[in-house]
Amino acid sequence: MLKRNHLLHATLAAAIVVVAGCASVAPSSSPSAPAPAPAASGTGPAPSAPAVEAPSWWPGSGPRLASRDPALEQWKRQAAERIHTANAKQLFEGRPHHLLQGVIVVDVTVDKNGRVTRSKIIRSPGIARLDNMVQASLKTASPLPVPPPALVKTGAMTYSETWLFTNDSKWRLRTLTVPQE
Repeated sequence: MLKRNHLLHATLAAAIVVVAGCASVAPSSSPSAPAPAPAASGTGPAPSAPAVEAPSWWPGSGPRLASRDPALEQWKRQAAERIHTANAKQLFEGRPHHLLQGVIVVDVTVDKNGRVTRSKIIRSPGIARLDNMVQASLKTASPLPVPPPALVKTGAMTYSETWLFTNDSKWRLRTLTVPQE
């Protein structure tokens, strides 16, 4: 009997995991009704699984991200094109490899004239040579295009950009890179 209960609980737990993984749970304002009791005889319909609430990590259950500003996205693309043009010899062509040597994310602060006034590496594989290449590429490309006034109301703006490095230390900016297959 104990073995049978253990098997029943394991099966029920697996069903809950499958339902939670496949079902989209919409928030409701009313409490969920209890699951119906199983039929007494083996001839009735199979019992339904109990209601499952989405875990906090489930897509759509956490905080909503701010919508992207079209003016910022367009300016970031122009800035990335400027960085690529100024550093053309260092770029790889086509799609990035599946195994990259490094991914470096940088917060870049630009003044109202497009000059890079600050750059801070916020993610790096810790390869100093690559970090230095990122900093040098920004210096070579500065000034970037003049940002729209709405983006630099305080006199400067900070945005994030990602450098993708292949094993031969060639790179491209994520903003202008075709996704991996």
